[in-house]
Amino acid sequence: MFRKTMKKIAFSTILISFFLFQAGCGDKDADVMAYKGATYPPTTKIDYIFQAKQAPPACRVFAELLVTLPAEVDGKLMQRKLESEAKARGANMVLIGQSRQMEDDEGFSFVYYGPQKEYLCNEQWCGWKYGYDAWEEQGDFVNIGFKEWGNANVSFDYPVMLQAAFLRCR
Repeated sequence: MFRKTMKKIAFSTILISFFLFQAGCGDKDADVMAYKGATYPPTTKIDYIFQAKQAPPACRVFAELLVTLPAEVDGKLMQRKLESEAKARGANMVLIGQSRQMEDDEGFSFVYYGPQKEYLCNEQWCGWKYGYDAWEEQGDFVNIGFKEWGNANVSFDYPVMLQAAFLRCR
């Protein structure tokens, strides 16, 4: 009887350990990479803004992300890549935030951070409050503003990380 009890305890301990190990194997970055926000039909036109207050009142933020751009990419290709992603997710407006130099060239990537629930940009925008673990590791700030965005004559010798938010405006 003692032996049977010990076998049950050992089996239970192994089983619990297995489930705890499996639960601990989740990678936060892997979850962030996959888009899990609101789904909208694809769009055909994107407008760009550089300040949240430029968004019309009915615009809702449904995706907050960091975009990595490889070195030597011009402003036109930056715009096309982000535009393609935004259209596929159903955005019709993109809020462009700050950008920083990166040491490592990760190519083009889109790392999503939320929000858990979409919100009105004009009334509830609280600034860029996501991805600081990655953001803080980057180098100097880079000017990508109205004059650089979409400009085929502007490029950078280094990779860039860019803040962006996808909006759906009704």
